[in-house]
Amino acid sequence: MTASLLPVLLTLHLLNLRQAPAGSELQIRLTSAVGSYAAHAGMPLQAVLIAPVLNNGRTVIPAGSIVTGTVRHASRVGLGIRHETASMDLTFDAITPAGKVRIPLATRLEAIDNGREKVNREGRILGVRATGSLCYRVSGYIRAVIDWDPHALVADWVLKSLITELPEPEIYYAPGSEMTLVLTQPLYADATGMTAGPPGLAPAERVPAAAPAGQPANLAAMAAQLPVRATAPGSGRPADVTNVLFAGTRQEIEAAFLAAGWEQARRLNLRRRIRFIRATAERRAYASAPMSAMLLNGHPADMSWQKSLNDVAKRDHIRIWLQQETWQGRPLWVAAATHDIDFAYLRHGEPLTHRIETDVDREREKVGYDLAFTSCVDQMDWIERPAVPRFTHNATGDPMATDARMLVVVLNACQAPRLTMHSLASTSLPERPGGFQRIIRREVLTTRSDMLRTNPYYRGYEGGRFLITWMVRRLRKKPATLAVASPAVPARTTMPSPAAPPPGG
Repeated sequence: MTASLLPVLLTLHLLNLRQAPAGSELQIRLTSAVGSYAAHAGMPLQAVLIAPVLNNGRTVIPAGSIVTGTVRHASRVGLGIRHETASMDLTFDAITPAGKVRIPLATRLEAIDNGREKVNREGRILGVRATGSLCYRVSGYIRAVIDWDPHALVADWVLKSLITELPEPEIYYAPGSEMTLVLTQPLYADATGMTAGPPGLAPAERVPAAAPAGQPANLAAMAAQLPVRATAPGSGRPADVTNVLFAGTRQEIEAAFLAAGWEQARRLNLRRRIRFIRATAERRAYASAPMSAMLLNGHPADMSWQKSLNDVAKRDHIRIWLQQETWQGRPLWVAAATHDIDFAYLRHGEPLTHRIETDVDREREKVGYDLAFTSCVDQMDWIERPAVPRFTHNATGDPMATDARMLVVVLNACQAPRLTMHSLASTSLPERPGGFQRIIRREVLTTRSDMLRTNPYYRGYEGGRFLITWMVRRLRKKPATLAVASPAVPARTTMPSPAAPPPGG
């Protein structure tokens, strides 16, 4: 009898197993700090999964699962005598869903949601060279002119050591920093008792936009009537694609974004413009940096939110416009979300602007997943918009690819948001050396850089490299644009929200 039940029990067990194939992404948010200055091999790490892992529309691992790992290797700058840059190797090898057993992981770090550091193909985090900042490099040319006068050595030292600010070369990620892991081996999880979170919009609210005459208005019909593109003021060029629709009050939107760690962009004035230029030159963050103006039906955005990284060159951001329509008595807001990934210069009359990520759907999903993780979202769904172009360009010429869907987010009062911005560790982690050591480090790094790079040979190499890189980018731009124009551009389906069904539901 027992032997006859074994195949049945084994079959039931296999039916409850769900697989995440190799290559699936895990979006995590650190709940413990880590940095190159104080980290050491074997130091434990902890993070939380901020979006479920899906496979074929089914949840394999739910959001809120705890991800653990260790520091494999950390190399700090210290006094700058041995290293000019810092580096770290982090490994995350286990995940524990709520109420479940610990599941082994095989992952590789794919990306850090920060502006300065880079992640190489092996998953190692590479820090910046402090003397490679625009501010210090420009000061090098100024000092080269000053040094033509042999009596100007004091002015040279003052400019180099007291006026020019250097970015912090040590790597440091506070709790709340976000990372992307990629599975290097398949992951299997028991789906028994697993829930996908609150339901999406009711079917009656998701009927096709071409509803019979006399049928009550629904969000799908409303979305079809919303403006598709924002425009640039002055030139009137078509700009960002609208891709998010909020249902909720201004207070609910503000509460949700604040709980998710976003900040409102400040209005542009002379003081903030100067601060932005300085942050650009010194490779620093600017959490509330102004955003360029865009118009929707001739009106500027009512709200602008951003999640700044540790370099002003990159940020997540979204512009939101209040609409005249309401849904079930709730105000409707249409928004355009894009991800700034680098600076761009001298384009369409703009001396300095940002270049955006081509796949704008990734930022659309990022906004929804961030808000849903806070528990400030009651419902989420994706609405088809056939009239939206799947490939186009923004006002500064950047290509944009989309699956043409709009994300609908229905908010709640956000009275008890879920936060992960504070460390679970009982002890703090030093970010960098003390003041006196930083002075010594600065002198060592600047002297070392000047000996290697302040000469006509390196300046010529630097200028030639910049020119060649610019020419290669120009030559590759057209083929890359044609490749992206393929209609088979997937959304980031590996980042579903705990409060949403899989995209396309």
